[in-house]
Amino acid sequence: MFATAGRADAASQRDIERALGAPDIARQEGAGAAWTYRLENCALLLLFAADTRNEMRLAEVHPSARRAGAAAPSLDQCAAEAAARRS
Repeated sequence: MFATAGRADAASQRDIERALGAPDIARQEGAGAAWTYRLENCALLLLFAADTRNEMRLAEVHPSARRAGAAAPSLDQCAAEAAARRS
């Protein structure tokens, strides 16, 4: 799902919410949006941009550590933690 970020066939906000649930933080900014999922070991920042039909599509994905000084997890690690949260 995250591999398609930035492409015309990227996941929509609806696709992401079905897979991961509602974001912990959601911001709408101009023609874009930012969603943050705060997980146990990482935070996952998802940036969305409107496509030609004005549907919000995943444009960028950024994993980061939740604790100061901790190494940033890989996108795969953070995505697995996000998916496991829904189980």
